[in-house]
Amino acid sequence: MSFAGSEHSYISHPSRTAQILKEYGIYLKKRLGQNFLIDINILKKIAGVSELRKNESILEIGSGIGSLTEILLQNAKRIVCVEVDKRLIKAFLDIFNEKIGNNVILIEKDAMKLNYHEIAARYNIGKMVSNLPYGIAAPLILKVLVEVPQISKMYVTIQKDIAERLLAEKGSKNYNSYTIKANLLADFRLLFSVSRNCFIPVPNVDSAVIEVSTNKKSKLTNIFDFFEFVDFCFLHRRKKLINSIIAGGNKSGNKSYIDKMHLIIKMLNGIGKDEKVRAEELGLEEFLTIFNSIKK
Repeated sequence: MSFAGSEHSYISHPSRTAQILKEYGIYLKKRLGQNFLIDINILKKIAGVSELRKNESILEIGSGIGSLTEILLQNAKRIVCVEVDKRLIKAFLDIFNEKIGNNVILIEKDAMKLNYHEIAARYNIGKMVSNLPYGIAAPLILKVLVEVPQISKMYVTIQKDIAERLLAEKGSKNYNSYTIKANLLADFRLLFSVSRNCFIPVPNVDSAVIEVSTNKKSKLTNIFDFFEFVDFCFLHRRKKLINSIIAGGNKSGNKSYIDKMHLIIKMLNGIGKDEKVRAEELGLEEFLTIFNSIKK
């Protein structure tokens, strides 16, 4: 994999990034998860582990001023970028002026409001490589996994605590409903960590680059019902599973699981658990076994 240009010419070089931000009057907002990578070696490493091919179209969410876009373009056919901040969009369009509409497609929309199934089909996208905005990284990963099963791989930079939740083992402190929902749809692997000092403004946490393999094919036709069930189970983490389900049902007004509590207890006994079990003690397959039995 080759990368052209001297280090100082890259958008991500601290002096170049600062120059662009100043020129366009851009003040990055931590509360919006706007933290830009200013370490060219990390960006090249991300592109390297992403195994880019010259004929690929890549989805990049949260393109900012194009620090990662610039690197991806050197080794992929086309980058389909998503950005909502008008200030960043102006700079991005000026920087990539000649490539817009050809090698670079810019979608000026809120990333959480897009239909990624339509986008992936339109541009023949099979891979996603992104430095995800901190504020929406967790729900966005889940959204893309649900909507675009044809994306085979994702390589994403996310805050360390989200990576820990995705990779958590049952019984660990980071294991929760998000872990279950995401692992229903994909396998996750930690590739490397990224220091908070590689970003501006410096965030409060370190980051991690993870590989998401989306070759799992969930047989659930009612996936959002399963998500709701798992959320109920983890509503009160330190309480018994059955009490959390009851609390979740009462809170949401969905009493269907409460009405089938006898069946849930029966299924728990069937997998060697008693009524005192907590959600954090069950794995994905055990949740699926219980859910499928009460949905028959």
